[in-house]
Amino acid sequence: MSYLTIKGGDLKGRKIYVPSFIRPTQNKVKKAIFDVLGDKVKGSIFLDLFAGSGNIGIEALSRGASFCVFVEKNFKCVSLIKKNIYELKLKDKSKIIKEDSGKFVLKQKGKFDIIFADPPYNYKLKRKFIENVIKILNKGIFILEVTKRKKTDEFSDLIKREEIYGETKILFFGNLSW
Repeated sequence: MSYLTIKGGDLKGRKIYVPSFIRPTQNKVKKAIFDVLGDKVKGSIFLDLFAGSGNIGIEALSRGASFCVFVEKNFKCVSLIKKNIYELKLKDKSKIIKEDSGKFVLKQKGKFDIIFADPPYNYKLKRKFIENVIKILNKGIFILEVTKRKKTDEFSDLIKREEIYGETKILFFGNLSW
């Protein structure tokens, strides 16, 4: 097990546990994402899909998100998210759901202001998944982290902005000016 550091907000400098078998979002990528989001995070309802350690959702809470839903299907990751949330005293601002992210999105009626998804790089990304996520946005932003080698032709017309950091590609969907 390793650690990551929260980079901004009230919990800046605190560490979170990260399981050794996942690929967490790199600090430079995390900084770039939150630079784009800026003040939009404050007061937002945040959804962290394929949450892993909860790294991005916890960063959002530290930067002023009012609530975050973490969705992760791996039992060990869910346990670690719970531990991170408990130790950082974020339980009242969080909900952790052990479920496949694609199935979770299909069942949602609620709206989220910001949605972040970091599926495994070998995840079969389909246009329908992107469309389903966009449907549960509340006039906000959907951020998708993928490998820069991932083919995105199937849904390129939905992409509003694209950034590349090393091997990582960040795709933005929804209303960037919200």
